[in-house]
Formats: sequence, C-alpha cells, structure tokens
Amino acid sequence: MDPEAPQQEQTVTQVAQTPTGTQQSTYRASGPAVTAGYRLRQLVWLAAGVVDVILALDFLFKLMGANQIGFVSFIGGVAGALSAPFRGILATTVTAGAHVAYWPDVVAIIVYGIAAWIVVALIGIVAAPRRGPSPQV
Repeated sequence: MDPEAPQQEQTVTQVAQTPTGTQQSTYRASGPAVTAGYRLRQLVWLAAGVVDVILALDFLFKLMGANQIGFVSFIGGVAGALSAPFRGILATTVTAGAHVAYWPDVVAIIVYGIAAWIVVALIGIVAAPRRGPSPQV
C-alpha cells in the first residue's frame, strides 16, 4: 500500500437475527480512500518517468555509439521530438569515433522533472480537501 495514499475510516454496524435473539456487532473498517487528485498526481509522475527514461536511453545510446536501427532508431526519433525545444542551449560533445554526448537530452530530463514536480504540486493544491468555516462558539 502506498504510504502517500489517504486513508478512509468508517464504522460498520451489522444486525443479525439468530435463534437466541438479535445480535449487533460494530467494527471499524479502514482502507485507502483514493481520490481523483491522487490518481492524477500518479499519472503525471508516470508520464514524467516514461519521458525521462526515453531521453536517458537516447543519451546513453548516442554516448555508446549505438547503430541507429530498430529500437535505437525509435527511441532516437521520440527523444528527438522531446528534446527539440532544448537544442542549442548546450553544445553537443563529439569524441573520437561515433561517441556523442547529446546534452539537450540531459537538459530536457531536468526541465521535464521540474515541470512534473510543479504540476503535481498544483494538483495537490487544487485537489486538497476543503474545510468549511469553523463553528462560532
């Protein structure tokens, strides 16, 4: 169970007819109360994680000089679109051979991580339970 998931507690009363009379039992049941805001925050972190993994794989494939075929080509195409806004911020480092340190991928990982953190914080603010006015004594 996720420690960040809010808990919901309820009291349940059961009444049963038995041959000896009526029996009543009361117990408390508690379990996770998953809200839409909580699920939305999880979805944002999942999306940010997938984007960061794609960008990290592209960075590593280019750094290792992998051939641009099959899966590596697919990752390069998707990562190219994701890192496009960050091209030109840092220079790409090319070493002897085909080894390339493509720094826009690293910048994109950092920026998308920060953006996900901000979006999750905003969802938490908007989805926070609202309390009514306190009673006047």
